[in-house]
Amino acid sequence: MAYARFSSMVPSFITQSFKKQLIYNNIPMDEKKFVGFLAIYGFLLGAGIGANAFLFFQISPLIPFFITLIGFPFVAYLLLSMHSESQGKFVEKILPDALQLIASNMKSGLTTEKSLFVAARPEFGPLQIELRNASKRIASGEKVEDALIEISDRINSDTFTKTVWLISQGISSGGQIADLLFQLSSDLENQNALQEEIRSNVSMYILLIFFAAVFGAPLLFGISSFIVQVLTTQLNSVPDIDVTQIPTSSNLGPIVGFVSGEGSAITVDFVIFFALVALVFTTLFSSLTIGVINTGKEINGLKFIIPLLLAAAIVFFGTRALMVMFFGNLV
Repeated sequence: MAYARFSSMVPSFITQSFKKQLIYNNIPMDEKKFVGFLAIYGFLLGAGIGANAFLFFQISPLIPFFITLIGFPFVAYLLLSMHSESQGKFVEKILPDALQLIASNMKSGLTTEKSLFVAARPEFGPLQIELRNASKRIASGEKVEDALIEISDRINSDTFTKTVWLISQGISSGGQIADLLFQLSSDLENQNALQEEIRSNVSMYILLIFFAAVFGAPLLFGISSFIVQVLTTQLNSVPDIDVTQIPTSSNLGPIVGFVSGEGSAITVDFVIFFALVALVFTTLFSSLTIGVINTGKEINGLKFIIPLLLAAAIVFFGTRALMVMFFGNLV
């Protein structure tokens, strides 16, 4: 009850979004309790991280506290969403076979609920559970259309939702359901084949994005940061110049400021920090772009962020290590 009361402070649209994801992932838990659990533990975890950041690193505790408070539920939602998207893609892949099996059962004389129950095979994954539940609801007196619509509400797939809607419309109009299922299965197979062909055609673009994010940008940042380090070392070794001996002139102002060391200087640590931040954003948007190109949704590319970021960091620091190995005498 404490979790449910605490969730009342969370905006309702966030609670409803979690409710959908819990249904998609077949998690039998109240959305208010789940959101309240995330909010409470996000608050406690943020307070702990903020206190440690202040004690050991002298960082303001508010920054890590709010980052953790918001990031903890966001990561949980992201994981749920990615899992439901993966299940939806799997259902889209096996849907033609499931429709053919249901249609064959109907052609053989089985009733609708019996056809759904027999077609619920283990290899259909999450669709197996939903088909069995739908067959039980139909056997208990629920309309076939309502039972099918409830299946589409529990699987995160637009293709599946549209397919179920067409089947429901066919049942309402009194058409031959078995023939409709065979036709839908054939259309879905053609659609899947077309999507595979599109993926193969755009694979070159994915490789180019991958190469730019993992090799191109880290390599250039590694070389440029080493060049800044060499220039900083060389400038520091230049003997001091008495700028008072230089004639004052309006045209020599920038030169006097440079040789006297005045003005802001870009340090090597700043360049490395800037390079790492740029690599984080580069890999993030590269992953999102790969997700859009490959599946049509950005969220499907989020799973590539960590591998791309690790590979980019290895290339960046490896480039710097090689530059120091071969040109270390310049530093």
